[in-house]
Amino acid sequence: MLKDLLQNIFNSDYVEEAEGFHHIDRQKFKKYNKIRPNGPKKFFCYVPFNSLTFSFRGKVYACTYNRDVVLGTYPQNTLEEIWNGENANLLREYMRNNDLSFGCQHCEYFFDKEKFSNLKPLVFDKYSDIEDVHYPRVLEFEMSNTCNYECQMCSGEVSSLIRKNRDKLPPIEMPYDDEFVAQLEKFMPHVKEAKFFGGEPFLIDIYYKIWDKMLEINPEIEFFTITNGSVWNNRVRSMIERGHFELAVSIDSLQKEKLEKIRKHAKFERLIENIHNFNHYAQLHGRAISLSFTIQKDNWDEFPDMIEFCNKIGAYIFVSYLEYPEKFSIADYPFDKLQEVREYMEKFHFSGLTGYRKHNAKCFEDFKTYVDNFLKKKNVGRYLEYRLEGHSKSGESKKSEMLGKTEAELKALFESNVKIYYSKENAASLEISDFLAKFYRVLTKFNDTEQKELLTFVNLTDINTIMSIFSNTDEGQLVVDAKRRLQQA
Repeated sequence: MLKDLLQNIFNSDYVEEAEGFHHIDRQKFKKYNKIRPNGPKKFFCYVPFNSLTFSFRGKVYACTYNRDVVLGTYPQNTLEEIWNGENANLLREYMRNNDLSFGCQHCEYFFDKEKFSNLKPLVFDKYSDIEDVHYPRVLEFEMSNTCNYECQMCSGEVSSLIRKNRDKLPPIEMPYDDEFVAQLEKFMPHVKEAKFFGGEPFLIDIYYKIWDKMLEINPEIEFFTITNGSVWNNRVRSMIERGHFELAVSIDSLQKEKLEKIRKHAKFERLIENIHNFNHYAQLHGRAISLSFTIQKDNWDEFPDMIEFCNKIGAYIFVSYLEYPEKFSIADYPFDKLQEVREYMEKFHFSGLTGYRKHNAKCFEDFKTYVDNFLKKKNVGRYLEYRLEGHSKSGESKKSEMLGKTEAELKALFESNVKIYYSKENAASLEISDFLAKFYRVLTKFNDTEQKELLTFVNLTDINTIMSIFSNTDEGQLVVDAKRRLQQA
């Protein structure tokens, strides 16, 4: 144990990357290593060595944030084929070289901003002994978008009601079945943690089958579930009494009118009551719940109040930095408004030596640092711009090539890329004809010169990013975003 600790301390900052890989900034990595709860580590992230995420339409990833690298698809691939597949091993090789360019832009963005506290890799540091790992120790499930809310900042990809009412699209079919649960049984004895997302997890029937089977085979598994707090009944109560559940409840305001505006269909009084129900369960088992707070234009001023509420009930806060859709994001604020946000936060101070108070105080300081980065013009790019510009897979030579093409050639190239995307059975909320129709309706809002520039831009950008943007954004907002892009060019 001492030998491993010393090895981590002396070698953690000095991974010698192989040819063709690009190590993350070493000075920032040293800062990151200093705050890691399990001590400094050799690698930035241990997720690909330990985790599988089962997502919509049977897509399987290593991580909920890396959607560019698909490890496999169920039922076309078995779970063992996915875990031992080519992409899984390639992603692990990137991590051995501390290179985040293989789909890990989400973490690279926050790492570059030195906003470390909520980086997902931190919770996997306890699984850094990766020399003899034959099965995943952490499983994450987001298998269905079944949900009874239509949150303003959410999308039809993760809410069945938004998909039905706002997007006017048919339901997303779920391929996971009893055979999936049967294949999962081989993994269950090795699993340490299982995490369940939605939609709303407590409305997804197959989750109860997985919980039942896991409790039968390996009752020591630690479950984590993030819920919108709307469901509290005998079925839920019975399940969380049987297993080791850690619970996070989403709440974006402590004001009734504001909460019910942000989280459409939520009932404020019921949510507060259920938070106390979940918290009572947690305290009976020596645990603490988390409250998930998504900072946006409508609620940033409530962040201090939310921390006070968490401290009062003994809960951890989990902060989501909403940057898209931009119309809800504080990152869309002009300089003067961001300065107002920062000055407001300076009125408050939180402290704590241990546990949830220490964590909550650190999250509050991290938010101030996050705003400071915009105000100081340091790493000012928003997350979307960061993905589109700073980490486009296209180089200068490809850009020069694009500039020489006609508008017709650019359209043909883009349509070809879209067809390739669909041919690989990627998850898409729109049919190909609907997607192209939506794309060209947006394009007609611009003159000929602007259209060519936008076509050049989309051809230089990773197609997965373009598809994600169009899947989660209405046409009006797409036009606004495209105009902003043209002004910045």
